[in-house]
Amino acid sequence: MSSSRSSRVEPTVLNQVLPSTPTILVAICLLAPSVAVAGGGSDWVEYVDESSTRIVADAGVGQIDEEEKDLIAGDVDKDGDTDLIIVRKVPFTNAGGWRNVLFMNESGVMTDRTSTLAPDFMDQTNDRDVLLVDVDGDTWLDVVTATTFEEQPRVLMNRGENGGGTWLGFEWQDAGRLPTISPAPFFCALGFGDVTGDQAPDLYFVDYDNNTEDRLLINNGNGFFTDQTTSRLAPGMADSVFGSDAHIVDVNGDGWNDIVKNNASGNNPPPGFQPRTTVLYNDGTGNFAVSEDIYTAAPYMIEPADFTGDGRLDFFIVDDGQDAYLINDGNGGDGFANFTTQAVATSPNTVFFGGNVKFADIDHDGILDVLVADVDTDIPGCDRELALLRGAGPQPNVTYSDPLVGAPRAWLPSGVFDIEALHIDDDGVLDLWVGTCDGNQVFMGSSPGVFINGFESGDLSFWD
Repeated sequence: MSSSRSSRVEPTVLNQVLPSTPTILVAICLLAPSVAVAGGGSDWVEYVDESSTRIVADAGVGQIDEEEKDLIAGDVDKDGDTDLIIVRKVPFTNAGGWRNVLFMNESGVMTDRTSTLAPDFMDQTNDRDVLLVDVDGDTWLDVVTATTFEEQPRVLMNRGENGGGTWLGFEWQDAGRLPTISPAPFFCALGFGDVTGDQAPDLYFVDYDNNTEDRLLINNGNGFFTDQTTSRLAPGMADSVFGSDAHIVDVNGDGWNDIVKNNASGNNPPPGFQPRTTVLYNDGTGNFAVSEDIYTAAPYMIEPADFTGDGRLDFFIVDDGQDAYLINDGNGGDGFANFTTQAVATSPNTVFFGGNVKFADIDHDGILDVLVADVDTDIPGCDRELALLRGAGPQPNVTYSDPLVGAPRAWLPSGVFDIEALHIDDDGVLDLWVGTCDGNQVFMGSSPGVFINGFESGDLSFWD
């Protein structure tokens, strides 16, 4: 597989549950309290590297880890602390798998418990994307992965607690939970959400191999899925030249979740199929007959959130040129959403190929900020730096810019595959886990009670 846009492969993480998604489907995106202004400096926010004391892991999967990474955070054992899962593979567009990692939060120390609590993660797999979602409705978060290089996706079921209150970890139960995809898939990413109205999360996988195409898998309510792509999607809707990202969310506010997908390539057949972000609109029966392109520059990753605070779903686009954000202006006469596109204010960190993108309210001003990883996993190179974009208001007139451009900062490292904003300790302040080309780093926020722009840090809250 060549290192070119036509063969680009990289996952994303659906990191929030939007208002239209059933509350039992939990994938965490944290709206976090503020962190301290840099002492004596002019930085907007500041973090301290505590990797050496906050990460305890087997050799090669902790602070030192050169493999490609995708992250998802969530409280998998229901103890009130946020845990972390990392899926890993050989970097860039190269075949070859590695074991994944389950980090359990043990009194603020992220500890590798893979071998005992998720032994199936020790398998060498080519996982490109990972989600936490309760697939069987038992209130425990399960793990779903999107695998590439002709591997089948997997579901690891959360076993819950035994009679004594001890968490039993995750188990790969292959017996019919997911259908066998044929031809063998080259999945790049997946999204989840209820498209049928039965309150059970369904799955949408995007593919970058024209022989397989995307797949819509419908949940029977007990965590067993069937492939209903051809019966629910109009012809051509599942086609992807290079499917790079997907979400299942309610775009037009009609109470039914739609499918949003990115096609990140225009170099492969079919002819004329250009890069685009497309909404497949749910007709109110769990079927999809109408699609509409909402962005047609060079999209790669997309993340949904109502950052304008008007009750309508907006999007942030990681573009191969200048990153952009799409403001939802409401529905037109056809009942479908209209968008205004705004480019991110000029920043060297949001131009050229980027990677995963996450929302978090870094300074607790009520406006979501944006974290954009810099590594393009299709094209080798780990020399740019993580971008932290500040959302400025007032709502709904939100704009995004990069106030930290300038001298390098230790907590904005270069070569970032993925990043999670999560609550590691109990001080009520958001912390950062950053997965880079060299390894993993933990950056801790300062103690609570710090005022930024008139707002005082408070309790951790969740985007849901």
